[in-house]
Amino acid sequence: MEQHEVILDGRAVSYALKCSRRRTIGFAINEDGLRITAPQFVSGREIERALEAKSGWILSKLDKWAARPKAPELSFESGEDLPWLGDRRQLVVEARGVRTRTALEEDIIRVSIDPQLSGDLRRTTIRNGLVRLYKREGEALMAPKTQAFADALGRRLRKVVIREQKSRWGSCASDGTIRLNWRLMGFPVEVIDYVCAHEAAHLVHPNHSREFWQTVEAICPDWKLRRDYMRAKSNSHVYF
Repeated sequence: MEQHEVILDGRAVSYALKCSRRRTIGFAINEDGLRITAPQFVSGREIERALEAKSGWILSKLDKWAARPKAPELSFESGEDLPWLGDRRQLVVEARGVRTRTALEEDIIRVSIDPQLSGDLRRTTIRNGLVRLYKREGEALMAPKTQAFADALGRRLRKVVIREQKSRWGSCASDGTIRLNWRLMGFPVEVIDYVCAHEAAHLVHPNHSREFWQTVEAICPDWKLRRDYMRAKSNSHVYF
């Protein structure tokens, strides 16, 4: 990604630019700002013209994101709530042992750390332990779901990778690898099902055409309700 800046209606707007093999210029706006994906043959001037043509939409979307309340941040101390499958689990931090261990219990998530740790190193260690737990549990839950949707569509799924992604909930590569964000584990299972179905549908259609959405609907009939719920709640999670 290359960082650029353009003046739209008198406002300086930063954007990230990625060149790809796509045929048209694409725009995406989220909490990280404006991102543009453009064909490799498109000139900088053509990109600027496309930005100017969509300036009203871009500025409106950026303003809406700026007005959204910020998700609460964690201090990684005992008693804080963590998002878990549409509910909350309380974080319990124990200074015990040398190795960092995480355990998912009835209504808590327990993290055991080295008693000698303090400050930023302590917080980073707790966070890393939590991320490993979310990834581990996410793979156990989401990989079979995604495989089931791929089987229903008669498509080969190479593998499912649970990873950390800042701006995407999931992606599907041309080789059949589907990558899912571990933060999905904060949503209800119904929402996770939708994302797994969405990415599996990309094994059939590597785009967001009408045929793609018809494929999603075939394996997840109420996908619109689930997607709308996800969009409404995505900024209320505690992210870490």
